[in-house]
Amino acid sequence: MTNRKLSPSIQLALWFLVFGTAWIIFTDPVLAVVANHDPDEMIRLQTFKGAFFMLGASLVIYYVSRKFFVRQEFILRQLSEQKIFYKDQLAREVFKAQETERMKLGEELHDNINQLLGVVKLYIEHAMVNPSAKDDMLKRSSQYLMQVISEIRGLSKSLISSELAEFRLIRSVNEMIQSIIKIQHIKIDVNHEEFREDSLNDMGKLMLFRIMQEQLNNVMKHAKAASVGIILRNEGQRASMTIQDDGVGFDVNKVSPGLGFQNIRHRLELFNGEMKLESAPGKGCRMVVDFRV
Repeated sequence: MTNRKLSPSIQLALWFLVFGTAWIIFTDPVLAVVANHDPDEMIRLQTFKGAFFMLGASLVIYYVSRKFFVRQEFILRQLSEQKIFYKDQLAREVFKAQETERMKLGEELHDNINQLLGVVKLYIEHAMVNPSAKDDMLKRSSQYLMQVISEIRGLSKSLISSELAEFRLIRSVNEMIQSIIKIQHIKIDVNHEEFREDSLNDMGKLMLFRIMQEQLNNVMKHAKAASVGIILRNEGQRASMTIQDDGVGFDVNKVSPGLGFQNIRHRLELFNGEMKLESAPGKGCRMVVDFRV
C-alpha cells in the first residue's frame, strides 16, 4: 500500500484541532475549580482563557508552519544543488563529446588524408626526377587527389550536412546511408512514412541526425550486423526514432561508456527526451529515442 503523507495544510489543521480540543477538555474543569463555581468569576476567567488560547494557538501555528517551511527550504536547496550538479555534469559530457569529435577528426586527417597526400608528394617528386615515368606518376597522383577530395567531402558532411542546413533531414539521412553502404556490406532501410519533418525545428533535426549518426557508427564498429532498420515517427507532440540491427548484441547491464550511449542520453535530456535500449548477446540491438517536438 502506498504511503502518502498528508499535505502541510491538512497537517496544520489537525494540529490546531488537537490543540483546541485538548484546551477545551482540560481547561474547563480547572476554571470551575478556580472560580469555585461562581458564574461571575467564570465569565472573567473565560476572557483570560480565550486570550491564552489565542496565544497558545499562535505558538502552535508558528512552530508547525516553521517546521514545514524549513523542510521546504531544505528540499528547494537540494533541488538547486542537484540542478547545479546536473548542469556541471552536462557541461563536462558536452565538452567530452566535443573532444571526442575532435579526436575522430584528427585521426581521420592523420590516418587517411595525411597519408594520401604523402603518397601524392612522393609520386610528384618521383615524376620530377624520372621523366620516363612522369605521365604514370602524375596520373596516379591525380587519382589519389580525387580520393583526398572525396575523404574531405565525407568529413565535411559528417560534421554538418548541407541538406540539414536547408532543413531537409530525410535527404541528409539518405545521403549518409548511401555513403555508408558504399564502404560497408550492410543493408540499411529507413521508414519515415509516419514522420513529418516540418514538425521539428533545426535543433531537433540536428539532434536526430547526430543520434542516428552515433548509433550507426556503433553498429559499424561493434555489431557485425548484416542489416539495420530505422523508423522515424511523429505521435502528437512527440517524435521518436527506432534503430534496430541484427548484430552480435551485448549485455545492456555492461554497456561500455565508449559506445556513446551516454552522449545520446545527454542530447535527449536537453529536449526532455529519453532513450530505451534492448539487447542481448546474439540478439542484436534495438534503440528507441523519444522526445517532445
